[in-house]
Amino acid sequence: MAQTAVITPADPFAWHAAALRNEAWPLEPGRAPCGFFRLQRRDGSFEPVAVWPEEDGVLWAKIGEKAPQCLAGHAEEEFCERVIARCWRSPIPEPLYWAVCEGAPWPDLPPTAPADYANLPGDAFEALRIEIESERDEIERWLKDDPIQDQTACDRAANWASRLADLEKKAGSLRVEEKRAHDEAAKAVQAKWKPLEDLAASLKRRLKEAQLPFQQEQRRREAEARAAAAQAGEAVRLAKATGAGTVGRRSSLRTTYRAEIEDFDAALAALRDNPELRQLVQRLADKVARTGATLPGTRSVPIQSVA
Repeated sequence: MAQTAVITPADPFAWHAAALRNEAWPLEPGRAPCGFFRLQRRDGSFEPVAVWPEEDGVLWAKIGEKAPQCLAGHAEEEFCERVIARCWRSPIPEPLYWAVCEGAPWPDLPPTAPADYANLPGDAFEALRIEIESERDEIERWLKDDPIQDQTACDRAANWASRLADLEKKAGSLRVEEKRAHDEAAKAVQAKWKPLEDLAASLKRRLKEAQLPFQQEQRRREAEARAAAAQAGEAVRLAKATGAGTVGRRSSLRTTYRAEIEDFDAALAALRDNPELRQLVQRLADKVARTGATLPGTRSVPIQSVA
């Protein structure tokens, strides 16, 4: 025989009141709590839900604009599986329930998209530009008065940011899609020309390296000639300019320098005021700090942001 859901506590809404204070006790399986809730539909929108007892103790429930339903017998257990399981974590105050039923927007949700979004241009870029710029205008208007002074406004900002994240993702996807043909064309050009360019560069490098012994010997002889002339008090008269090549760019011996570090600590101390070194050390120290460790000479400084 089916059992009728009868409310025995003196205050049937006690659980709901405790839930609003985040102090609710565990629910009894198959028993619907009396109160007011928000139910998320599959499309992401929300409906208000109410559960209440009549004078005979039988529970009734109403979802959005649907007709009230009696939860007598097995209907309560089915309602718990279908509805309560999805909304019991989202209790709402009774005044908010009635306000939403009368057409007011959910206060923690961003404003709904303008109706004229249905008449956006066919061009994907222009359509998304209009949509995001409209969001910008609404956000700047809302933020102008520093509205985040309570949890509801903070929730609204977070939910709005989530909507902008979806628009950001959409813009990124469209950008990648439009750029794909150009990327593929660029890769084709790169694949066609880069091997040829690299081959020319490799051959150029080999020819320059092949000159090195000869030009080094030539430079050594010039140095000897200068030294001998200086010792004899004579001026050196070179037969021709040093280097190689008679057309185009000439090749000549060039001396550059690289450092061979003999004392790392001394070199590090000499560079300690170099901005580039400080930036490098900062990046490395930040990397260590993100692991939870701390380098000697540093301390972990918490940096809070909203993710």
